[in-house]
Amino acid sequence: MGIKALFCILFIISLSHSILSKPGDKKPSGLTLKLIHRDSIESNDLSRIEKFRKIVDRSKLRANSLMSLTAASEENPTEVQPPFSYKSSSYVVHISVGTPPTVDSYLILDTAAELTWLQCDGCIGCFKQEQRLYNPDDSSTYKLVPCDHPLCEPYECNHNHCKFKEWDSPDVHVEGFMSIDRFDFDRYGFERNSTVLDEVVFGCAYGTVGFGFEDNPDNNIDGVFGLGPGPRSFASQFAPQGVFGYCLADWHFEPPDSPSKLMFGDDALLPISGHVQITPIVETDTRSYFLKLADISVATKCLGFEPGKFDRAINGHGGFIIDSGTSISYFAKDVYDRVRQVLVDYMKTLGLPEMDASSHHLDLCWSMPNGIPSHLPSMALYFQDNEYPDEPADCGNEVGAQLIINPLSLFHIEEKENPHLCLGIMPTNGTDPKLNILGAKQQTYTKFLFNGQNKTLSWTTWDCASPPN
Repeated sequence: MGIKALFCILFIISLSHSILSKPGDKKPSGLTLKLIHRDSIESNDLSRIEKFRKIVDRSKLRANSLMSLTAASEENPTEVQPPFSYKSSSYVVHISVGTPPTVDSYLILDTAAELTWLQCDGCIGCFKQEQRLYNPDDSSTYKLVPCDHPLCEPYECNHNHCKFKEWDSPDVHVEGFMSIDRFDFDRYGFERNSTVLDEVVFGCAYGTVGFGFEDNPDNNIDGVFGLGPGPRSFASQFAPQGVFGYCLADWHFEPPDSPSKLMFGDDALLPISGHVQITPIVETDTRSYFLKLADISVATKCLGFEPGKFDRAINGHGGFIIDSGTSISYFAKDVYDRVRQVLVDYMKTLGLPEMDASSHHLDLCWSMPNGIPSHLPSMALYFQDNEYPDEPADCGNEVGAQLIINPLSLFHIEEKENPHLCLGIMPTNGTDPKLNILGAKQQTYTKFLFNGQNKTLSWTTWDCASPPN
């Protein structure tokens, strides 16, 4: 069926639905959702180590996908980048859509995508999913977004209905109609209790290509939950300033036992008391959150990287990003090699012998013949302090916004079978070998606050089992 014929059919169907009115319902001041690790909802008979390898392999795929989003180098402006892969993402959000709730959906959390979308009934060429497709005709609160709505810009207009098309790469795209309906969210910490939000603008997808779920007959992912910068982001719809935050549950050699937390509005705010660090988010033309990292210390040893080492180059390569979808961290090889050597030397002082890490699909592991040592090393990342923009961050003088990565976040620790620990960082190896990624493992025990309006990232040490603020 041609695309024009498809849109004509959709137009006829849409005549039975009313047009979007301006939202007038009062939203709650704060919202906390369960942030669910994908492996905890996928049914399989894998062993603990097999699950861990799967997480690491998915993390490598995610890192390569993020590299594909960087600009082609000036020397090779037409170089072919690998397609972005959503199947590599780690966390999902569970929602019910419609009135009455017509479908239960798991949406991939993406802090780099602005638009939230899910596949709709009648979708052509879409990836398979276990849950039935969302059908707008089954919901009494479904509406179509008109072309003059501010969230339609710069999308196309089709018979006074807003038609979207999003490209993640030349081989990955989604299209459909901008829509509105009621979203029902599971509230964190409340059994059989939920928060219902009316007038949520999202994409009703009638065509998806290249999202990577096609080869999984048991796929339970229905779409994307967008938290990237921009007015269509769910964070911007919930709060005008685009404030959202999260804390990630710790995990070692298997998925976390408890859900992580995704917070909006007042729930995302950090406590007034406590040591809060703030760094600016570097504005770029890509989908990722770039930060201005200055230096790194490992086991209190300042590595002393030259100024600008972690800046994004003019050709779009390199830089330092924070990404919850990448399970472990990735450092450019020369950076990783210096971190690695400090750790190797330090572990020798603790009497921990190195062991083969290939069975974990990692690079560096140590045996713990006498259990966990009492003085495992930490890592500190020194970022530009938002409060002092003219004062460069300095590891040697401990100046700047510091993110302390404690040993439980730095290493994967196995206490039961053959006690050992492994470094949760790998060297970058892909189309952008100078890119550095702070992954989910190294973000545990911390609450992060993203402020889209002020373009800042704040954080403080946090127990993810604690109340929102």
